[in-house]
Amino acid sequence: MTNTTSYKVQKDSANYTLNICRNVTDVSGCDAAVCEGDKAVAIVTEETVLESAANGDVFVKYAKPDGKDCGTKITFKCPDSPYHATGPVFVSPSDGCDHVIDWYTMDACPSEDLFSSNCTLQNSKYLIDIDLTPLNNNGKVYLASGAEFDYSIAMCGASVQDCSLTNDDGTRGHTVACQKKSLESAFHKNLGMSKFTKLRFVDDALVMTMSKGDVCSSGFQRRTIIHFHCNVTEGEGNPEYVGETDCTYMFVWHTRYACNRIQKCSFTNTTDPSKVYDFSSLTVAQDATSWTVKLGEKKMAYINICAAVGHVADCDPSAAVCVKETGQSANPSAVENHGQASTMKFSSEGNTISITYDHGSVCNTKENHHSVIYFACASADQSVGPQLRTESSSNACRHTYTWFTPAACAQSTEGHGDCTITDAGYTYDFNSLTADLTAKTSDNTQYKFNPCSTLQDGCETKSRFCEGNTLISKEIPELAVENDHVVTAKFNPESGNPSATVRYICDHTAEEPKVITSDNSITVEVNTTLACAPKTVDCKPIDSLGNAYDFSGLKGTNWKASSVDGMSYYFSICSTLDKDLSDVKGCPGGAISACQRTSDGTLVNLGYAASNPVIQSTGTVLFHYINGKKCAHGNQTPRQTMITLSCAQVESQPQMISEDLNCNYNILWHTPKACPVQSSSATGEDCSIVKNEIKYDLTPLKSKPLQTVFKGTTYNVGICSVAKVQGNPPNCANSAVCASSGSTSNSFGELKKESLYSEEGGIKLKYETDGNSKTSIITFTCNAENDQTELRFLSNDGVIVRFQVSTPYVCPPVESANCRRTFGDDTFDLSSLTLHGANYISRLRSTPGDIYYYTNICHRLIATTEAAGCPAGSAACMYNSSSKQYTSLGKLTSNKPDFIHKMGSFLYLQYDNGDKCPTNNSALLQTLILLRCVEGPRTSRIEVGTAIKDCRQDFILESPAACPVKSPVNAKCGEIAGFDTNALKKQYRISSEEHDYILNFCQNSGSLDSDVKKCNNQAMFGVCQISKSSGHEEVIAGGPQLTAMKETSQLIFNFTGGATCAHATGNVERNVVLTMFCNEYAQSDSQPQFVSEDPRDCTYYISWPRRDLCPHRSMPCRVTMNGELFDLSSLNRADKDYFTYATVSSSVDEKYQGKYYQLSVCSAAPSKNFKCAGAAVCEVTEKDSEHVIHKSLGYPDDSPIVTGDPQHIEIIYPTQTYCDDKKSKIRSVIKFTCGSGMNDPELVSSDGCTYEFKWETSLVCPSTSKPTPTSGCVFTKPSINKIVDLSIFTNKLYKAGDYSLKVCSSLSESELSGCPAGTAVCKGAVSFGSAAEYKIYEEFGNIRLEYDNGESCREDDNSSGNRKSIIEFRCNKTAGEGQPIYLPTSTRCVNSFSWETSYVCVEDCELNYKGNVFNFQHLSSVYKPVTVTADGYEFTMDLCKSLKAEHKCGNYTNICAKSSDGTIYPIALTNTFEPQYQPENKTVLLKYSYSDEKSPANNKQVNIRLVCNGTLDTGSPTFVSKTGSTYNFKWVTYVACLDEDLHEVPLGFNLFKTLLQSTNPPFSRSVVITGDQTEYKYYISLGAPLHDIPELSQECLDGNTTVCQYKHENTFERSIGAQAAKYYANEKQLQMIISSKSKCGRVGSDTVTSLINFKCDSSASEDSLPVNTNEMASCRYLFEWNLPQLCEPLSSAAGGTQSKRLSPGVTAVIVIIVLASVISLATVIVCRLKRRRRYNGPVGYDPLSTDDDTTGLITAVKGRAPRLYHDDDDDDLLI
Repeated sequence: MTNTTSYKVQKDSANYTLNICRNVTDVSGCDAAVCEGDKAVAIVTEETVLESAANGDVFVKYAKPDGKDCGTKITFKCPDSPYHATGPVFVSPSDGCDHVIDWYTMDACPSEDLFSSNCTLQNSKYLIDIDLTPLNNNGKVYLASGAEFDYSIAMCGASVQDCSLTNDDGTRGHTVACQKKSLESAFHKNLGMSKFTKLRFVDDALVMTMSKGDVCSSGFQRRTIIHFHCNVTEGEGNPEYVGETDCTYMFVWHTRYACNRIQKCSFTNTTDPSKVYDFSSLTVAQDATSWTVKLGEKKMAYINICAAVGHVADCDPSAAVCVKETGQSANPSAVENHGQASTMKFSSEGNTISITYDHGSVCNTKENHHSVIYFACASADQSVGPQLRTESSSNACRHTYTWFTPAACAQSTEGHGDCTITDAGYTYDFNSLTADLTAKTSDNTQYKFNPCSTLQDGCETKSRFCEGNTLISKEIPELAVENDHVVTAKFNPESGNPSATVRYICDHTAEEPKVITSDNSITVEVNTTLACAPKTVDCKPIDSLGNAYDFSGLKGTNWKASSVDGMSYYFSICSTLDKDLSDVKGCPGGAISACQRTSDGTLVNLGYAASNPVIQSTGTVLFHYINGKKCAHGNQTPRQTMITLSCAQVESQPQMISEDLNCNYNILWHTPKACPVQSSSATGEDCSIVKNEIKYDLTPLKSKPLQTVFKGTTYNVGICSVAKVQGNPPNCANSAVCASSGSTSNSFGELKKESLYSEEGGIKLKYETDGNSKTSIITFTCNAENDQTELRFLSNDGVIVRFQVSTPYVCPPVESANCRRTFGDDTFDLSSLTLHGANYISRLRSTPGDIYYYTNICHRLIATTEAAGCPAGSAACMYNSSSKQYTSLGKLTSNKPDFIHKMGSFLYLQYDNGDKCPTNNSALLQTLILLRCVEGPRTSRIEVGTAIKDCRQDFILESPAACPVKSPVNAKCGEIAGFDTNALKKQYRISSEEHDYILNFCQNSGSLDSDVKKCNNQAMFGVCQISKSSGHEEVIAGGPQLTAMKETSQLIFNFTGGATCAHATGNVERNVVLTMFCNEYAQSDSQPQFVSEDPRDCTYYISWPRRDLCPHRSMPCRVTMNGELFDLSSLNRADKDYFTYATVSSSVDEKYQGKYYQLSVCSAAPSKNFKCAGAAVCEVTEKDSEHVIHKSLGYPDDSPIVTGDPQHIEIIYPTQTYCDDKKSKIRSVIKFTCGSGMNDPELVSSDGCTYEFKWETSLVCPSTSKPTPTSGCVFTKPSINKIVDLSIFTNKLYKAGDYSLKVCSSLSESELSGCPAGTAVCKGAVSFGSAAEYKIYEEFGNIRLEYDNGESCREDDNSSGNRKSIIEFRCNKTAGEGQPIYLPTSTRCVNSFSWETSYVCVEDCELNYKGNVFNFQHLSSVYKPVTVTADGYEFTMDLCKSLKAEHKCGNYTNICAKSSDGTIYPIALTNTFEPQYQPENKTVLLKYSYSDEKSPANNKQVNIRLVCNGTLDTGSPTFVSKTGSTYNFKWVTYVACLDEDLHEVPLGFNLFKTLLQSTNPPFSRSVVITGDQTEYKYYISLGAPLHDIPELSQECLDGNTTVCQYKHENTFERSIGAQAAKYYANEKQLQMIISSKSKCGRVGSDTVTSLINFKCDSSASEDSLPVNTNEMASCRYLFEWNLPQLCEPLSSAAGGTQSKRLSPGVTAVIVIIVLASVISLATVIVCRLKRRRRYNGPVGYDPLSTDDDTTGLITAVKGRAPRLYHDDDDDDLLI
């Protein structure tokens, strides 16, 4: 940095001149190192040296002119990029120096990052990529002339021979710079040697130094310094002599090769400097794959941003846009440079930022090729890679592209106030940096700071930034994104203090935050991974042959690969990991793309996406993630992960293949998403267009007025319509695009000249004017975030005006979703239920026409003939056969698995965003598919739960796929996790380059090959390794000990206990990991294959593709024909090994006689006796008893189809096996025809290719099928997992025409009328069903009660049986008890009854409005109902359940009135509950009614209006009015608040931190509620989990519990609150909601929570304690804590002002509250059986019950040890 002249610096109005390590030379009269004007300020002395600071800075101190003390200190700092370097800048004096200067310069960076000893300089951290090697030019010597001398310079390996010196060993050295005198040929001086040449890039300047030349007279060795300047027009250029100082010879050299191929990638909008854009996330590293764009069928463009395209074969290395031919016949010389990276220029117009690359290769005689890329802001979901603008251009040399990307969005300057900030769709989150951070300057000044919380050990209370003991700030800092690598946190100072700034700097190597500070200003730098923005990855790459791939379907969710050692590996594709999912929550490292969860739960960063995917010549696709956590062994480099995607027809689970010594992880995934896709263009009509088989309908946009303004011009745009312009200017009469400025309006496109089309870049709409003088082009982008449509102006080049319309109407439907989700310790994988060639079909019988339903699992509907009319993207669809109308019932809204939920023991899938709800225009239809775990294979069927209700359609599916995935098991030979290994008992020889491996699968050693000698001497082994080198050394690579893990489509074995690994640390045994995985095309004799070896611990990886590990393929077995639904699933013979034997017709060729055939319907046969693995048809040929041949003749592939004339039903099973003609493939066809009974199938023909079977069955005659019934009079409806209790009808006689019947009981002796004893349904002395034989089941959402074993009956002349009755209960809220109605049937032996009643209507007592769930169980108390007294009435109410018998109000009443004269009468029934949200006044209206069939005058209506009003209280109702028979109430409660109304307070909120953190010792105190008999205690800890409490056990002392319920006399305890909490605040109140691990026995899967309301009470003591006020039916425990400290406005507290500190009593660690419950033991005894039934059900709460609902009523023998509470445990309920 020493300069021949000097550096100029200004401070205030004074001008300073300085030099480094020497005096300035260009200031007359000042012989000093620092001068102010011509006055000496500081000098260099003998003590002046460069020194290193503790933080890595370098500084130098100059003495004052008298040689004493410090006159000036200059600190040199390394900037985070070369473009952030500065000149010298004066800062505040410190360290005892008069003047202090900070200087950000690349000279202060570590030399290895900036220097190169050759002619290339590459550094991704500092964005440097320079290559001077072309200047070698075959050894060329460049000449330059000075006044007296000539100079010769050689570059990059060349030398100047005339000046070469002779080395000590006699060899000639390589001189690279030489000085000569033109008149003295003998005079030459060596000015530098090749060996001592350095190239460096400093402060945006490229400098080469050539040292160790000849010694000059001063004693210095001569050297040469060349300053290179980038000039793209110069070619190689030539050096120019500048001058010489102290034997240093200076040159400048202008050349194109000095241009940095990586350019500064940020841009400040010239019209709005506040908008800064950073495009560096789009920059592709030089060794990575560039962005690609197809240019027609034969050409492809390679593009990079701010850098050259890098190592693209045949491309100019300086090109930023390179175009070349693709395909096998591509001409390698047909390559064009369409613009050099070094010529990059930014510009802006409207909402468009553009980059221009100039000086490409020659285009024509006038100009060169050049490219312009137009960028427009788009969210991550809307982003589209670069696309060619296909519109015609008069300039064939100008190439334009459009790119919608988040990088084109202005950088965010405002954080969220919670230590997070979102920029370009990515949220930087620094909340994990919870520890206090400290930094010291060189003068030992200490800074302590914590941007995300208050300091734990600060200089003052609630301080966040301190300088020593001086407070700098208490405020939450303001976050701003400086660029993709730096986020700043600026602290606003206390009065009179300087501001402080923390710069978070991206550093992928910083596993812990590294703190660096300035000596002279309060600017602290924290190197952390959390400041690293995610790399933008090309999710739709194109390979060199032009094949296109689309991985966007895998984007946005987490995928998992597992290993047998209990490790799990999570990764994402084209995006960062979603850390909101529990499996990876807390995974360190910021925007990572891969994470490992170890067997003990530790999370490890496995790397960041740093480059585009690489498509190999084999077609496999590699995603490479780097810079994970540093490996603890090997070469201790950062971990990295390689994901290999391989094209497959069937989806399989990602496989963990190997991990090597250096922590490089390899994962293999066979998936259809890795196969090339067919791209196509299309044209539309009638404002709709079909693209890739999806129809996009833009007609809803016709009526939307779209307007945008740019530079005073208003643009009105119509989509497929005339633009709506105010005033209707005549120039825009028929215009679809009208531009207005002042009184002038012009058309930019006529509606009559409209064209809608799609291409690679998406869907576009083009309008032209007459004569095509003006054109408007509208590009549509997807807005998946909301339902808004927005118009944006992009650009106007005088001819073409471009707009962007962001709208949900062009969002492509989610095709498929991640079908794997984990809940707690259970992982579920539903991918085997996904259909790729058919849909599930269900039917609901209805009048006037049946309703048909089409559904799929984790996948949108397949466009089959039946479902062709379903709206695009639907995952569930309804078809009304009467109106011929298709209705979408819901879609997949993303590919994340968050549509999979768990409710109790059930899973359910929820599809949202269907068509408009017919009963609520503001809502959309949705689908819920309830999945029930059932073991054993079965045909998958989806049954209709109920008809559409509350805008939701319910379905039921029972499947083994709904069961948790098996965890690792200890394995023995035989059956392992359902897989039979007996067929594998043989020897397998596997080869690698160096070894053979003998896999001994469950074999004794004696049966192995004779060449296996040493291993054979062992009693048993798993794998023997044999060296291929001489000697054939043998070693046991894996012992016989087996551990196995079953994953979906995988079985992983670990053979442990091998010989000691010689090169491992410690006593490590060799082991073998064998992964068997599904491959549907694997042959039956497929063999294992060697993959790799991990030398670290001698782990050998072997893979084995197998068909028998593919998921049990089943398909829907239903089909519609002639308007009827036929179900063949009962032919899937679960009772007979899931297959049927087919006979062979005598007409078939004799070569098939003697063989037999096994058939399975709609699925593979998963039987041990069915040897054709994965097949549905198997041919068995018995040669003799020991030689049996099994041949697969077909695999399940598609659902039954209707074909032929006349129509019949067929199932076709294909194979991949060729017939003898080598043209066709073997297949089986089963034709079903109507016949009586269930006959056996028959092979009727075969030509060796097609095997045709005929199967006569009554199932294809018009018929219905029933689900398996469930006995008992209390029935759980599977569709909604709710209990329906029919016992209310028991013991009462009902009449239906001539029939007498009872429910779940028999007619009494007086009621029999001649029927046999035990009869339940009787007519004329004939029994139509016995009460001893009844079943209850659900059919299409209704409840059916079926009585069997009535009197004998002949259905027809050929069959006989017993009479039976079916009673179908249908929900009708207004029917009350209702009456059965006899339905005439066409059968003699079956009677049917329909019964509409409100008693089978079951409600959830909640309301879901646009994702806001209002849970009214929070207002339903366990202990007592709510009482309201007003106007002479006393009202008793419970919103969710019936009142108890003690209230004397009748069954199923939930609201009761008592008049002033003491009369009690019901006014509302529980099952009439009808909630609705009213958005116009933001209230919830609950409607109830009471119907009196005998006296309609007694009918009542109740309206309860719930109002939010900003409250945090549960509140209580008030009576408003009575109008006629309608009672009106108002209830102000937080339950009525929308999510947006309840403002969650971040954990850093000052006042809550005061409540939650305490340094005071614990105390206890009891408060007794007067009048109670049995005491509960509540322990509450606000600062930390409960601990060290003698009377509590592990249930509450588990390290998480903060609120515990305890009863001393029976040592009962229950965790009712853990550490995780949410906080809400309003003006006078704080609310804390603490969830727990305990399940609520009353409300299904709900967990127990505690709610603490902190309220302002100026009269309360500062030592006041919380009071337990209630326990709600939702298992929410309510507490109130009145505090005077909260009487300050909380709105100001939330903004960061100081809050009054609570007294020591209030902040105590332990608070004990005592609550008593009045209940008698007799009540407990009476309720015992009822209670067990209620809590033991799947949901566990019966809203119709009138029994006591208090939970946890326990008596215990004194002295018994503490016991845990279980809702369904009899011992807990009664002892």
